[in-house]
Amino acid sequence: MNQPLLDLIAFAAGAVAVLVDRRRAVLAASVVVALGLAPAAALYGGGGAVLVLLGAGAAAAVAVPLVGVVEARGGPGHGLDPLRPVGAREGLFGPRSVRVGGGVVVLVAGSWVSFNVPVGSIVAVQGALFPVAFIFLCGVLRLFLARNLTDLAVAVAVIALAVGVGWLLRGGSDPLPAAAGVIAIAPVAVVMEAWLAARRRREPPVPAP
Repeated sequence: MNQPLLDLIAFAAGAVAVLVDRRRAVLAASVVVALGLAPAAALYGGGGAVLVLLGAGAAAAVAVPLVGVVEARGGPGHGLDPLRPVGAREGLFGPRSVRVGGGVVVLVAGSWVSFNVPVGSIVAVQGALFPVAFIFLCGVLRLFLARNLTDLAVAVAVIALAVGVGWLLRGGSDPLPAAAGVIAIAPVAVVMEAWLAARRRREPPVPAP
């Protein structure tokens, strides 16, 4: 697979990571980013890396409905609403349009990193770092512009997936186990956000006065 196609796939995945919102945002971002980084993972770490990456996305996709079923069988619960903005305003750091503007900056920064920062055995001038650098920076953008717990979970999942694939670039002796440990953070973030959302949905209604 040629590098421009890898970059295009990563760009599409990063755009989803930046723009996805509301319910199931963490799951959608994790699955799309895992798919978007899979070609780069195959290039850097072979078939084993692809299995780990796609396995993380599949685990998240399977776990979210299970969390909903388990929580639905429980009694009335109380919990944090992961979609409720932090603070008094609906957008603590800005609306989605701010993320779009930040995404343009991230695109430029990711391109610069891919051509100027050598990591491990990857030659920087080839631009081979773009998929990992761009998606990592998209996660950082979501972190800094987070309005609620869902945004934070999206950021954690995206960053974990990008760092895990980036770990494969370091080479050395068998980097796959360490990369898999980092990648495993993503489905954990998905499950935690889904658990909070499920608890919130079964919160008992407030009686009318």
